[in-house]
Amino acid sequence: MIKKDHDPPHHLHKLNLLLNRLPSYHSRIEEVKEQIAMYQAGISGEKSLDFPLSFLDDKRFSIYHDLRLFDGFHYFQLDTIIVTQHYLLILEVKNISGTLMFDPTFNQLIRISDTKEEAFPNPLTQVERQRSQLRTLLQKMNIPEVPIETLIVVANRRAVLKATEGAQFISSKVIRGEFLPTKVKLLDKRYGDERLTVKEVRKLGRILVKLHEPLDRDVLKRFSISREELLVGVACPTCARLAMQRLHGRWFCETCGAYSRNAHLKALQEYALLVSREITNQEARRFLRMDSGDAATRLLRSLNLESTGSTKGRRYKLDFDVSRNYPENRGINVLSSSKQPQKSPPHSHGGPPY
Repeated sequence: MIKKDHDPPHHLHKLNLLLNRLPSYHSRIEEVKEQIAMYQAGISGEKSLDFPLSFLDDKRFSIYHDLRLFDGFHYFQLDTIIVTQHYLLILEVKNISGTLMFDPTFNQLIRISDTKEEAFPNPLTQVERQRSQLRTLLQKMNIPEVPIETLIVVANRRAVLKATEGAQFISSKVIRGEFLPTKVKLLDKRYGDERLTVKEVRKLGRILVKLHEPLDRDVLKRFSISREELLVGVACPTCARLAMQRLHGRWFCETCGAYSRNAHLKALQEYALLVSREITNQEARRFLRMDSGDAATRLLRSLNLESTGSTKGRRYKLDFDVSRNYPENRGINVLSSSKQPQKSPPHSHGGPPY
């Protein structure tokens, strides 16, 4: 039974927001795109295991996805862990294309595609480190000693698996997703003795969920990008251009003619995710491209945000639930039917960096 589902892809969401707020000529834009592709592949690979995992007995297997834990010294991430009364099974998912050559001599994974070779950290070493960290954590939580098994699951069906040496050992630790139920049956036969009671299994599950700390990385810091390099403006909910102007209490798109009363919510949520969870009147005017300080004050006050400081230096706390999708924009109408919505990416148009 799935006890903890996959986490929403918050970090991927932040990367996409960053991409949409960077000028097309920005020096780090290709690196951001590479990170997005990597995270998308990882998420796709992890979710591809849902089907083979569905063949496991709900009563005997407790499944936890996307755990980020702290062993007292370092954080470690578990893609999936299966908890039973007999053993624990850590699954590290790799969704990498091409020919994958496991090289234990130099402790690396080599991807060969066309005429290009790339080196990756050895996932076998990675998962062994995860096992050690998990064991340390369980000892601190007074969980009885239980065998911890590890597997590398290759999610890409077209990937060709090879090894420079030690193929027999590597094949026992590296499997394809569809072989997972069979591998679990083999582990069931190996570990016949119960190491944990039903009560202890439940206790362990509660501990794992309670100690989970989702990653909330500062993407601007990650790519050494300053807030001044971001494109400013409110994105049109119809054409996605950063081309909305505040007129008579609502937002009007200069590009497609759509209007909205609450398009600023999305922009402020983006600011909270990318820049800061607090904002001043001056910062709001810059990011939303509003000329009037009084209008910006009215807009911020209308949101009933908690604030601190004096009138001039007041800081508003952007306490939106930014972990969820943006609320739908209602009241959107096209004022001029002669203008067709344009699907150009937001960073191709909009206010300059501030």
